[in-house]
Amino acid sequence: MTSLLKHFPLVAILGASCTASAADPAELAKRLHHAAEMSSLDDPALKPWHLKVTFQLLEKKGPTTEEGTIEEWWSGESDKRIYTSPSYNATEIRRDNEVYRTKDQSPTPYLLGLLRDEVVHPVADDAEVNDAVPELHVEGFGKVKLDCIMLNRQVRNLAYPPLGMFPTYCLSQDTDRLRGSLRNGSENVARNAIGMFQGRAVAVDLSVSEQTGLVAKGHIATLAASPQDEHFFDLDNTMGPKSTDPVKVELKVIAKSKISGEVPVFPIEDKNSRTSGAVHIHVLIGTDGHIHQLSLIDAPSPTLAASALDSVRTWVYKPYLVNGLPCSVDTIVTVNYAFGD
Repeated sequence: MTSLLKHFPLVAILGASCTASAADPAELAKRLHHAAEMSSLDDPALKPWHLKVTFQLLEKKGPTTEEGTIEEWWSGESDKRIYTSPSYNATEIRRDNEVYRTKDQSPTPYLLGLLRDEVVHPVADDAEVNDAVPELHVEGFGKVKLDCIMLNRQVRNLAYPPLGMFPTYCLSQDTDRLRGSLRNGSENVARNAIGMFQGRAVAVDLSVSEQTGLVAKGHIATLAASPQDEHFFDLDNTMGPKSTDPVKVELKVIAKSKISGEVPVFPIEDKNSRTSGAVHIHVLIGTDGHIHQLSLIDAPSPTLAASALDSVRTWVYKPYLVNGLPCSVDTIVTVNYAFGD
């Protein structure tokens, strides 16, 4: 039986100043592909395994609001995940290229899905890397430097997006080992301890921070080889097909169904420079009404973009119904920043 063997501490949570460095995008893409190979557990070359992650979700000011577990059994072509917490309890089974979930249960909450992905598949898929223009930034933590590679994309009105505006992966300069990641302007994941499993570098302890501070922590309690019998991934009468594909809806149709979320803050830098305008963000709203994915389309400035992303990710809507059933929604959100009384 294989288990975690060795831990490597992360120097600090991401957030220090950095400088851009010239590098060939094709070579940077190769480094990210290599980092993915070194850190991914969902690789057909690996033996079947069982994973158990304990997690804590935290309020902005620090106290723990919720604790739970994420368990997963993986065998190459099939996968079973069980999420257990006070607010979310669901089982998901992936087999035969289909996904099944506990009936009447919403998709996995964003932070739980993020914690799971950061352990099992922390680097973007090859297609996402190849569709972007990787850009290198060298970031220092005291005497230690990391190579942070951002998957840069062309955005209207934003010629020089800051580090972390798009998915960014920070690697050790010597081994291409993944040490942390940043996204959406202010969200970062620190891989605080790393262990080896079947030749892969896996995050044993990780933390998720946003502009407001630490929001989630995860710890691997179990990771071991675990062969499953042929019936382990069978469905029972509590399982059903996952929700239907997202429906495209104009924002004005669902705008009135917004029930909560933070109000965007006009950055002082933009007030001082008299910079205003609209930030457009592509979002996916889950069947639970929460924002599950978001990506920047355009913005008048990097700080306005970061402000809008920070706010929109907290918005919650009433579930959108089609024929009486909740559906996920694909739409464009506009956040307007204007001077006035």
